[in-house]
Amino acid sequence: MKILQPLILAGLVLLGIFTLANWSVLSAPTTLSFVAFHLEAPLGLLLLGMLLLFVALFTAYVLVLRTTMLMDARHYARELESQQQLANKAEASRLTELRAQIDREFVQLRETADTTRTDLGTRIEGMESALRSSIEETGRSLSAYIGEVDDKLDRNMARPAAE
Repeated sequence: MKILQPLILAGLVLLGIFTLANWSVLSAPTTLSFVAFHLEAPLGLLLLGMLLLFVALFTAYVLVLRTTMLMDARHYARELESQQQLANKAEASRLTELRAQIDREFVQLRETADTTRTDLGTRIEGMESALRSSIEETGRSLSAYIGEVDDKLDRNMARPAAE
C-alpha cells in the first residue's frame, strides 16, 4: 500500500509532462461524432478531461471506502471494548460468586467441625462418666472382696486359737 501511492503520484506527474509536451496536438480541433450529432472540439483535451474526471471519481471512491473502513474499525473497536468490559464484569462476578461459595463452604465446614467437636466432647464425657462409674464399681467390688478375704483370714486365724 505504501508503494502504491508514490507509483500513482509518479504516473500523474508523467501524464502532466506528456500533456505539456504534446499540448499542441491535444488542443488541435477535430470533428467528433456523438452518434446523434457532430461536434468540433479538441479530442485530446476531451480525453484528458474524462481521464481527470475518472481520477477524481476514483479518488472520491477511495476516500469514501477509506472513511467507511475507519468508521467500521472504530465501531468494531468500541464493540470489542464493550465485549471486553462485559467479559471482565462476568469474570468479576464469577470470582465474587466463587468467593461466596468458598465462604459458604468454610462456614458449613466450621459448623460441621463444631458439631463434630460437640458430639465428640459429649461422647468423651459419657465415656468418662461410664469409666468412672466402672472404676468406682470395681473399687467397691475389690473392697468387698478384700473385706471378705479379711473376714475369712480373721475367722481362720481365730479358729486355730480356739481349738
